[in-house]
Amino acid sequence: MIPKFKESLMTLIGLDVNHSVAEKRPFILLAVSGGIDSMCMAHLFYRVYTRNFAIATVNFSLRGEESDSDEELVRDWALERGIKYHNTTFDTKSYAHSRGISTQMAARDLRYEWFNQLMDSNNYDYIAVAHNLNDSVETFFINILRGTGIDGLTGIKRKNGRIIRPMLGITRREIAEFIKSEGIPFREDSSNCESHYSRNRLRNMVFPEFEIINQSFLKTVERDMANVESAAEILDDLLAAKRGTLLDESSSRISISALLAEKRPDYWLYMILQEYGFNSSQTDQILKSIDGQPGKEFHTESCLLLKDRDYLLLYPKGVAAINPRRSNIAEPATCDDNSAAAVEEPGVIKLNHSGDYKEISFEGIRFRFSIYPKPNGFKFKKEKRENDGFAGELFTPSPLMPACEKVVLIDADLVSSPLYLRRWSDGDRFMPLGMRGFKKISDYLTDIRIDKVSKESQTVVLSDDKIIALPGYRIDERFKITNHTKNILEISII
Repeated sequence: MIPKFKESLMTLIGLDVNHSVAEKRPFILLAVSGGIDSMCMAHLFYRVYTRNFAIATVNFSLRGEESDSDEELVRDWALERGIKYHNTTFDTKSYAHSRGISTQMAARDLRYEWFNQLMDSNNYDYIAVAHNLNDSVETFFINILRGTGIDGLTGIKRKNGRIIRPMLGITRREIAEFIKSEGIPFREDSSNCESHYSRNRLRNMVFPEFEIINQSFLKTVERDMANVESAAEILDDLLAAKRGTLLDESSSRISISALLAEKRPDYWLYMILQEYGFNSSQTDQILKSIDGQPGKEFHTESCLLLKDRDYLLLYPKGVAAINPRRSNIAEPATCDDNSAAAVEEPGVIKLNHSGDYKEISFEGIRFRFSIYPKPNGFKFKKEKRENDGFAGELFTPSPLMPACEKVVLIDADLVSSPLYLRRWSDGDRFMPLGMRGFKKISDYLTDIRIDKVSKESQTVVLSDDKIIALPGYRIDERFKITNHTKNILEISII
């Protein structure tokens, strides 16, 4: 177990397996929950990696005293060995309820957001997660059952950005045997014995049957996933070329004529649209609708696809922080490493001083907020550029429609932190730049004749209860830059 783990770890961090302990090694943060997998990983790091690591654990407040005891075990293990230790506690159920997501998804989101914060503030190079071979094979089958592309048949990635999984080639049985032989303490999560979750049903009911047929089925599937991963890398290169031919990303539209000219338009349409959350059944329906009348709509949680005459038009939609390119490939929702952290509420932007900077995804759009001193010789904009946007044939462009302004500027000293970013609602009013009276947001958007999808998803920025800007179009007259302005708040669509 130890040589196998060391070889896997050193490969992931780019070091030779005989790398000297005296030489500088990357500093690694370990996600440890107190369960059998993560306690095994922590013990292995302690044996082979000296002290270039720290421990991070989270109490999700999901199992009462069990969760508290898990946290206590990890803390005591780390303190006894003089290892740096981070911990936090969250009300996961409330977080999940407020965002309309499952507790499993909430825990995963909180966990990785906190890990990223810890890594940035402590200069950790990697975060090590204790997923094992069973987890990867479970993910393989879950993706098959849900419907997936070729990437979903590769299991869990050994390395994904700063996340490393050095135990991914080790089975759960090997971990249990090593834990017993080494006398490593761990806590059993009682929910792992329940079979009402898809992953647990596979683990507790299906895999034992597979092992009767093939005792080495985990290793067999591991080899199959490796072969698929090799094929996926080749197809990724080909897909990148096809995307450039079929999809105009600047206007989020797919050329119908170019798509139909392909040998397998069904395959390439699915490969492109799966990134937006569409499944194979939906892409089949989309392809069948191509010869029909314009106007048919297809939806995912994050996207609307509109069938136009010559194009398939893609629009982001949904709730805060949705990424329309997010993959639908399953990540383990329940695993041994139950870690999480506080994440700033989506739509809230905290800026207080000149030099402050914040990026946030909201309604499928990435925004940048920054404050800086007004430059000497600052010139006020006098003219609007010509409209060169694309609205789709169903929404006829008008010469009265303003081009989307990627950047709007506001007097930073006239607003207070935090700022709030949300979708406009009925009754919202503001004073458009250049006007002396208030106007309803709905009337303003109608007057500038933007398409219906853009109108429905338009966001507003508020300071206290006042709307200060419609990103992309207009600021409020009361917050404009004047000769007396000292600091500028820049809101950019990126």
